[in-house]
Amino acid sequence: MHESRLLAGEPSDEVLAQRVQLGDRDALEQLVGRFLRPIHAVTASFLPERADVDDAVQETFLRALDRMASYSADRPFAPWLYEIARNVARNHLAASVRRRTEPLPVGGLEEPAPGPDIVLERAEIRRRVDAAIAELPEQRRTAFRLHDVDGYTTNETARLMGLSVGTIRSHVHHARRALRTALANSFERTGEKQEIDT
Repeated sequence: MHESRLLAGEPSDEVLAQRVQLGDRDALEQLVGRFLRPIHAVTASFLPERADVDDAVQETFLRALDRMASYSADRPFAPWLYEIARNVARNHLAASVRRRTEPLPVGGLEEPAPGPDIVLERAEIRRRVDAAIAELPEQRRTAFRLHDVDGYTTNETARLMGLSVGTIRSHVHHARRALRTALANSFERTGEKQEIDT
């Protein structure tokens, strides 16, 4: 990942950004290649729909390119790009919420075909996990997503978010604990309801 690139003698993100400012297309391709996955993870921590995530990732890079002239190489590039991604994702989330609250046209939805029990069970678990993650505070949610879901190291997550390694460890620890508690409570309530209904 990022550390191994730098150890291999490749230019830093900041150097690549300076080259992009001078019109170097190869440098732009390298930056996009480095940050595609982490920016996807950042936007996915805000947006539940894959299509919205893909749109937000594309918009993040377009906005970054548009604002590249204002970027100063004396500040870390990763947190600068991360902040753009967060703002884009928030805007997409607000637009998504507005779309969901608008009335649907008559006949606009079809009932999905029922699947096997195992598919339904997995979908319910996924729904509960997503709901629990969505309840986390923003930085904690993003740190958890980058570290535990997308597999970035603690150092890489800290670098991407512009936070200390200790802060990232704390965010991930508290996120895991909150998720365990939320999921345990969720399944407990479901179990109680099933016992009452039977």
